[in-house]
Amino acid sequence: MRKAAGWILLVIAVAAAGVVLVGFNRSRADQRHAVAYVQSADVWQARQLLLWQEVDVARGAQVAQQERILQTAEAEEAADVVAVEAGDQEAMIRQSNREDQLIRSVIAGCDPAVAAQLRPVAELAWPLTGPMMITSPYGERMHPIIGEEEFHRGVDLRAHYGSPILAPADGVVLYIGSKTTYGNMVVVLHGGGIATVYGHLWKFAVQPYERVQKGQLLGYTGNTGFSTGPHLHFEVRQDGEPTNPLEWLPPIETTEQGAVIQ
Repeated sequence: MRKAAGWILLVIAVAAAGVVLVGFNRSRADQRHAVAYVQSADVWQARQLLLWQEVDVARGAQVAQQERILQTAEAEEAADVVAVEAGDQEAMIRQSNREDQLIRSVIAGCDPAVAAQLRPVAELAWPLTGPMMITSPYGERMHPIIGEEEFHRGVDLRAHYGSPILAPADGVVLYIGSKTTYGNMVVVLHGGGIATVYGHLWKFAVQPYERVQKGQLLGYTGNTGFSTGPHLHFEVRQDGEPTNPLEWLPPIETTEQGAVIQ
């Protein structure tokens, strides 16, 4: 009887010890879990900080790269401008293409909300009044200064120096500035993705982002840029692409001397 009681007490003691050991192990596990959780949060924060640092470094490198590209482009253009003044024909062509890209970017960069306010146009008025002459049509031609065949993006309208240039439709002025090939230039956006470009002006009569109405004075004809005499270089672009201006203008009458009369 005593021997049986001893075995019972031994079993109870072992069971109690097991319970204590399990509880201790669970407590240690909970502590380790808590420590691990704290460490995981610290590691997560450290990784986030490192990630943002990497983003800042990448952004800084990208900005620096863009600045280097811009500086290189500006240096190349400045060198070509000097070469143009020395009569370098290849530099003239490169500069003409740069200014074409400038016009495209100016048109593409217009705020869509502004463009949406402009009424579409089906026909444009002539930008000059009185006698004038189309001295160079749209399309392939022998450039009078470069001396090589080149695509002419508009038409040249000979007119007296200082003749008024009028807006051919309602629109908004996107750009005015002085360039090497276009000379003093104006870009006006009309509705429906139509834009008009005016080159070789003597002086301007509008400001950038100014709303203009059909017939409003934009400036005066001149002889700036690549020009052999007073005239207006006039372009009509659709979504940035040059089109034949005569397809947008009303019919005209011409004399035997070629003078255009409205």
